Amino acid sequence: MAGEGEREETVRAAREHVERTRRRLADGRATIERLQESIDDTNRHIASISAWIDETERALDEGRRRPTAS
Repeated sequence: MAGEGEREETVRAAREHVERTRRRLADGRATIERLQESIDDTNRHIASISAWIDETERALDEGRRRPTAS
């Protein structure tokens, strides 16, 4: 029957579409995970720079408060 062949083709096309969608979702999840790791690395780097700046500013402030030897 021609109708049954069309139905099988429709089912096959739907199955392939679902499989492609699953692969794209898995790829998307992997990309998001990789990007989140990069963001986390960047945030840790920014935090360490911020801590270094704070430490440097404290040291400079202490140096300014000390009386200078004349």
